Amino acid sequence: MTRPRCLIFPLPSQSAHTKTNTSPPPPVQDNSRRIHVTAKPNRRLSPKVLLWGGQKMARIIDEMLRESQAGVTTLIFDDTIESPTFQTAALFINKVEVLKRHLHKVTHYITCIGAEHGYARYMTSQCLEQLGLRPLSLIHRKSFAEKTASIGKACHLFPFSLVHKFARIDDHSILNTHCTIDHECVVGRGVHIMGSAAVAGCVTIGDFATVGTNATVLPGLKIGEGSYVGAGAVVTEDVKPHTVVVGVPARFHKSNRPVFREGALKALAS
Repeated sequence: MTRPRCLIFPLPSQSAHTKTNTSPPPPVQDNSRRIHVTAKPNRRLSPKVLLWGGQKMARIIDEMLRESQAGVTTLIFDDTIESPTFQTAALFINKVEVLKRHLHKVTHYITCIGAEHGYARYMTSQCLEQLGLRPLSLIHRKSFAEKTASIGKACHLFPFSLVHKFARIDDHSILNTHCTIDHECVVGRGVHIMGSAAVAGCVTIGDFATVGTNATVLPGLKIGEGSYVGAGAVVTEDVKPHTVVVGVPARFHKSNRPVFREGALKALAS
């Protein structure tokens, strides 16, 4: 069967996305499978999951899947390593030609691309969805999101992350351990809020931005698309798109441009 080509479309401008974000958040959509399920998983009915990436984040996601019984890690693909960095019962693949032969075995995917690579995580996910795979969210049972908050698809909330009232988290974002998103914040697509970062109320964070470990963003500010707030920084004014800011108070350090390796995805779609 001929698979559809993976087409990479230009992303909407940040200004257009910001206008959309000003509307009231939609009702809560729980697209995740929570990990407090205690019944034995039915492996025939559980989603068969492809992990795109075979390193540290994949190890954590694989364990969360096992704990939550939200799915079964069936395939792991990473063309940058010879073998996975952790023990797993899943089939590890590092050649696109081999992945093509086994892709029919999976129904869902999780893109295990963390750190500041939100753009790569988002674009990889778009390609995998065009190949017919469905995204899977993971929300740890020790994370907390208010009922009035909105969580998009393919988001991952790690232990003790907190999302306050009327906040909105868009698709493919990661909220890491002990981070806090206060009331009425808008967090864009492919954003990573790292461990113990604190985002105060009414902050808007653009697509593919990263807020580093232990950083603090003061109320009402705007963090531009593709920007990076360094670890421990205290942000007291708006951050321009595609910049890195560091220090207390945070100041411009250098420009920041996304990195996206699309070769394997193009080959997979061909």
